[in-house]
Amino acid sequence: MVGCGAGSDGSPAGAEPSGVDVLDLRCEALPEPVSLRRLTRFELENAISDALGLSVDSSGLPPDEESYGFENQADTITVTDLHVDGQLRLAEAVIETLSSDPAKVAALSPCAEDEAQCASRFVESWGRRLMRRELNDGEREKLNALFDAPGTSFTEGAASVIGALLLSPEFLYRVERAAGEGGLASPWVLASRLSFLLWGSGPDDELLDAAAAGALASPADVLAQAQRMLEEPRAKRGLSHFYEYWLGLSQLEFVDKDRRLFPRWNDEMRELLRGETLHFVEGVIWEEGAKLSTLLGASFTYATPLVADFYGVAPVSNDAKAFVKTALPAEQERRGILSQGAILSRFATANQSSPIHRGKFVRTQLLCTIPAPPPPDLVVFPPPLDAANRVTTRERFAQHREDPACNACHELLDPVGFGFEHFDATGRYREREGTNAIDDSGYLVGTDVDGAFQGVSGLSEKLLASAQVKRCVATQWFRYAFGRGETAGDACTLDKLEDVFVRSGGDLKLLMLALTQTTPFLSPAPEPEAEEEP
Repeated sequence: MVGCGAGSDGSPAGAEPSGVDVLDLRCEALPEPVSLRRLTRFELENAISDALGLSVDSSGLPPDEESYGFENQADTITVTDLHVDGQLRLAEAVIETLSSDPAKVAALSPCAEDEAQCASRFVESWGRRLMRRELNDGEREKLNALFDAPGTSFTEGAASVIGALLLSPEFLYRVERAAGEGGLASPWVLASRLSFLLWGSGPDDELLDAAAAGALASPADVLAQAQRMLEEPRAKRGLSHFYEYWLGLSQLEFVDKDRRLFPRWNDEMRELLRGETLHFVEGVIWEEGAKLSTLLGASFTYATPLVADFYGVAPVSNDAKAFVKTALPAEQERRGILSQGAILSRFATANQSSPIHRGKFVRTQLLCTIPAPPPPDLVVFPPPLDAANRVTTRERFAQHREDPACNACHELLDPVGFGFEHFDATGRYREREGTNAIDDSGYLVGTDVDGAFQGVSGLSEKLLASAQVKRCVATQWFRYAFGRGETAGDACTLDKLEDVFVRSGGDLKLLMLALTQTTPFLSPAPEPEAEEEP
């Protein structure tokens, strides 16, 4: 992999074959203040299950709203009575499980319960693990007191300690303003930032030990831990979560099709297509060189026998559950994520393909341009489906775009979406639309690669030649990593991330490591300004 390192003085830590080093990616401008963020449902469940080894059901918590396509954005992570009730019920379930299982508590304890001071050692160990920092004296005193109630067994006291920690604001929220030394954030803050970015979970003991030992005191230290963490299985889960939201798969469960028109579509197929895309992303990152060119341009996927049949190819394996690398039919000209069934079906309607939705997906998620919404007094309906199949989608949308109120916006969307017309509402390839030949030509305007293209393969070539796309991919990771949208003050950081990404040949793994070397990641946020007395 490309070298990504720097000494504490900013000197190179070593280049690897491609010759690109990430040196000091910090900027002079202070980072934006970090908002206090509640753990998302995904993060909360992972933080508990990873630490305690328990199966956790967080379905009692309300779903998190999305902004910029992600559910971890500070401006949408609210707290309602439903959240408080769900968190309480989750902690109670953990307490009940542990209280009834002395063997489980013994496995979690750093000592035998009959050893002197074992209770205080339990408090110290689990306080650090779940609070993601060392405890203060007041916290130690309150937690140790949970062992002292008359008639309380060690197992019951330990379960109560865990329950109290799970309801602590310092567990439920990401508190990230503490400063360390040398202009960096506190080692405890850096440990949390690393673990939630790469794993979607709290730090493990190795990361917390590094924080306690002063081994997270420089950008190089942070980078070394990030490289170690990317090799852990939890990294696949964490990265899949980013791609699930970036690519819109978080809403796929609500997608259904008219089963009279598409009899092959069912709940099983929908879930298999979702699994295909996540396995494909995982394969791109860990087995295929982690390049953007593969993500957007590959002519293969990872398929089960049913998914292979969906694409019209013979399965590589007879294992019904195994996603195996599978070449796609050359005549279909499928390319990477752009032509995978999960995304094509997600950005279509129940009964027809949708140039609008597919064009908007490319605009917003890959070019980071958000078309203006329609006027509030405009009632928007897609052109009605022609039951006799005498008129193609392109022809119906041409009539739709004759309305001046629609044309300005749809000029940005429809010509991009027309490139997907060889794929129906479920994402299956079609040679014709009814009795009509399909025209999948399209064009881009308002980008750095404007001009005509032919089909998904032509669109893929355009996007891979675009600096704007590379900037957008870096921007999407920025939004996910820091839980907020970019501001004018982030231009320097985004410039540096884009430069690294371009010079590395679009190395997606390197981009994640580069994020950990930026000012917003490494440096403490400024304290909020005190409000003046009225």
